[in-house]
Amino acid sequence: MAEVYADRSRVVVAVSGLIKEIRPWQWYKQSILLLGFVFSESLFDPVAVTNVSLGVVAFCAITGATYIGNDITDIEEDRNHPRKKHRPIASGQVSIPVAVTFAALLFVGGLVLSWYLGPLFLLIVLAYVAQNTLYSVFLKQVVIVDAMVIAIGFVLRAVAGVVAIDVYLSPWLVVCTFLGALLLAFGKRRHEMIVSDDPSSSRSILAEYTEEILDQFLVVVLAALLVSYSLYTVFGSGPWMMSTLPFAFFAAFRYHYLAYTRDLGGDPKFLFADRPFFINLVVWGVLVVGVLYEVPLYLLGAIA
Repeated sequence: MAEVYADRSRVVVAVSGLIKEIRPWQWYKQSILLLGFVFSESLFDPVAVTNVSLGVVAFCAITGATYIGNDITDIEEDRNHPRKKHRPIASGQVSIPVAVTFAALLFVGGLVLSWYLGPLFLLIVLAYVAQNTLYSVFLKQVVIVDAMVIAIGFVLRAVAGVVAIDVYLSPWLVVCTFLGALLLAFGKRRHEMIVSDDPSSSRSILAEYTEEILDQFLVVVLAALLVSYSLYTVFGSGPWMMSTLPFAFFAAFRYHYLAYTRDLGGDPKFLFADRPFFINLVVWGVLVVGVLYEVPLYLLGAIA
């Protein structure tokens, strides 16, 4: 009986570790697939809702498999990291054979869903997998390119969301997504450099960066992002979209402020715990939906 309980306990521990490995708290990143869904005015299209939902699930499965693959590849570096050493694979909670099997199941499931959404969606998913593989094997060791590859991963998500519902791909979506993701990537590098006594021991590429150069990168990318979004509101949408500019600027400045004063650049999910940032994000989202779906014109017509 004791052996049965011991076996069950090991299974529970392993399952718990596998759930942690696929990082469900990181699934918010798949919300990038919703950008094209919202900005293409497909919010109330039931077919689009179904397809983009399946696309999100497919990317959750694929990214889960990718996380496991990255953790297996980075197992030695993670063991030297003050926080990552507690990850299930690095700590020994999940064995490598079990992790590989689970990753394979997730990967196949993600590919099946991607195939269902169409060959172009599947191609983007395969490009995302190739990009992550190249990053894990080689590109994460190339200064600046490491951050740019991460940003490209978010662009692929945004493009996949557009392809899933078969609508026009706006160049503004690509540019703003890339710059926003690049801002977060450089912010994460800066955070990792600050929190570790020996940054290069936990992530070798950090030896190629300095705090000063990352500060400059952040300012340049932040400025480019705000200019790009401003141009989108002027040329890429109707005049009402300019009403969202103050909230976009506040979000960017608030992120910069929090990254420097509260050291929240390491993981963007902590931004949602900041009340001013979260409230501003909600107001921006409501305004965007209102403008795109012509709520102001509807209200003016009702008043008239």
